[in-house]
Amino acid sequence: MRIELDGIVGLGELEDAALAFGRSAPAQLVADAIESMVADLLDVVVGPFGLPLATEDQSEALFACTRCASRRGFRRRGFRPKLRKVTTVCGQVAFRSQQLECLTCGRRFAPAAELLGLTPHQRRTDQLSEMAASLAVEVAYAKASRLLAELAGPQVSARSIRRDVIAMAPDRVGPEVCEVPVLLLDGTGERAGQTKGGVALNLAIGLVARTRQGQRVKVEARLLGATLGEGWSVMGDLLAEVRPGLILVDGEEELSALAAERFPDVPVQRCLWHLSRGVYRAARYTDKSSHDLATDFGAQLETLLTNAYRSHDLNAARTAYDDLIDDAEACGARAAAAHLRGATDEVFTFLTHPAAGRLLFGDKGRPEVGTGVLERVMREMNRRTDVGVRWSIPGVRAILMVKLQRKYHHGPWAPTPAPHHPPTARFSLAP
Repeated sequence: MRIELDGIVGLGELEDAALAFGRSAPAQLVADAIESMVADLLDVVVGPFGLPLATEDQSEALFACTRCASRRGFRRRGFRPKLRKVTTVCGQVAFRSQQLECLTCGRRFAPAAELLGLTPHQRRTDQLSEMAASLAVEVAYAKASRLLAELAGPQVSARSIRRDVIAMAPDRVGPEVCEVPVLLLDGTGERAGQTKGGVALNLAIGLVARTRQGQRVKVEARLLGATLGEGWSVMGDLLAEVRPGLILVDGEEELSALAAERFPDVPVQRCLWHLSRGVYRAARYTDKSSHDLATDFGAQLETLLTNAYRSHDLNAARTAYDDLIDDAEACGARAAAAHLRGATDEVFTFLTHPAAGRLLFGDKGRPEVGTGVLERVMREMNRRTDVGVRWSIPGVRAILMVKLQRKYHHGPWAPTPAPHHPPTARFSLAP
């Protein structure tokens, strides 16, 4: 490495020079490494330039003739006149392509592309496309292009990034696991399409593990299904092979009907946070009750649920629940009473099926049965799409499916098993 200084420079100038060098040097190093690797390989397989080994003396190559698929019997034919250029995560790599002639069929070809895993006419690596898509699911396409150039160096246009996202996105996402202790179902609206209400994003999240890290509880989740602009019946088809131990819903009648139809033997639990919130909203805004009265209904509900969780007395819990419904009706809060009555069959599932969904129960002395994990996911999806304009349905589907897959290491982002003896490459500064 050579350092040139024109007089005394400040730290800012040194930083700029180092960053400029850091953006250009890795690509040049990769290009030099490719040329050196290919040259060493051809020396072993084909022989030195101008002195090829006899066909019978040549070993079987790691590459094949692009016409007859022969793996031996080659001679060198110089370099292609143009550099092969590939944009990578470390910048644009430009290297000379050594040509070979197949002595069997007379075909001329360059083996570097096959050795590097490049397809014909490929101009960007898959790793760069995945990196660009990973940025695009967090910020706007134009901003993702600018950040990619500023932070990593590669120049990728916003249009190219959008094409990468569309190419990676499936129409819907299905499960990669079938055995899940807890299945969460819920949906949210996205500002897309021509209708005023937008389009529905339906999600199915599976909870598979629960661990404690210090004072915090960590829940391991899996993406089981995602659809956009399609009914819950499509989600039911996607989840046909899933076998949950407990289903959590937020109170939507359609979700309860789906659970009863597709999973008739699986217990269904109402999200207690949604239940309490629904009681307050019904009493406050539908029944026009005072804030204090609506808040009191929520406090009584939380108290009876906590007592039920601690005592495990189902009969006492149901009696207290019925008394709360009667109190609401006596106070004129008929909508709140109806909301509580509609949840009767789902509110005490944590007592009637205590072994189902144990991942959700904490040690705070009260039932922690809610769809909070899924709610946070939906808010994250909404933050990316709520940009002040209305999306097209294909556009919002693409960005959300890629974002969900990346978040849960699904599809292209699924971890791949490492080989037992992976090839290694190291770069270091020479002393």
